[in-house]
Amino acid sequence: MGNLCGGGEAPAALERSTAMITLMGIMHEQQKLPNQDMGVMLSDGGSNGLFAACVFDGHGDDGHEISDTAAKIARAEISRLFKEGERDVSKIVSETFKIANAGVDKHPKARNSGCTGSIAVVIGSQMASGNVGDSSIVLMSTRKASLYPRFVSTDHRLDEPSERARIVENGGIIYEDQYVVDKVEKNKGLMVTRTMGDVDMRPNGVICEPEIKTMAIEQDDRLIVVASDGLWDEDGMSFQYACSVASKALRKDIHAVPKELLKSVSQDGPADDCTIVVIAL
Repeated sequence: MGNLCGGGEAPAALERSTAMITLMGIMHEQQKLPNQDMGVMLSDGGSNGLFAACVFDGHGDDGHEISDTAAKIARAEISRLFKEGERDVSKIVSETFKIANAGVDKHPKARNSGCTGSIAVVIGSQMASGNVGDSSIVLMSTRKASLYPRFVSTDHRLDEPSERARIVENGGIIYEDQYVVDKVEKNKGLMVTRTMGDVDMRPNGVICEPEIKTMAIEQDDRLIVVASDGLWDEDGMSFQYACSVASKALRKDIHAVPKELLKSVSQDGPADDCTIVVIAL
């Protein structure tokens, strides 16, 4: 990946809208396995109504079933809450995770498979983000002739000190400084320290509670990008590089943003399944 410069003026604000793209990773394609990512985009009530972007990235033998279950519940719950009059974006995100986690835990495959969960909800000038795992949420804002990441969600991995501390306190085994290994069945391991499902990993300090942030949308904010690690973990990708790609694409239209972000990592990949959902602000 090369360097990108914005050039000219910063991208103008677009009409509030959503776009999404997903592509199976090379690893799953070669192994004839399903795409384990699921994305959700929602809009309801016009430009001042509700807009939501969600990504669920499955893992384990049946991760695609878990991510599918989580996505279906999240879509239904966000829509229900808004239609019933809820306008507190933080409550929408927290209640959606509560219902989705309960539904996932009832899935017969949830003991040994799971998924990340990342949800961004915007109503009017308010935004809430909630995430479990490492499907990052990025709020991009204008600066000079391009975009920069004004907010980035926390990835729940062992390199986050508070996440690591919780695993250690619960007796979880840390392998090669990046995997949480089950202290009972030592053939089970995860790279994430929070996950939907993976019920058997809970005694090791792996939790399903989301980290939720609420903030006001500012005049210079242009874009929310929610994407699985199939985007963020590709060599050469960074949050600033993603902002540069998005800034150039945003001058076309909202649908160009996920397409160009995917294109930036997909000449020979992506190696992992990649799903990108965006909201234009």
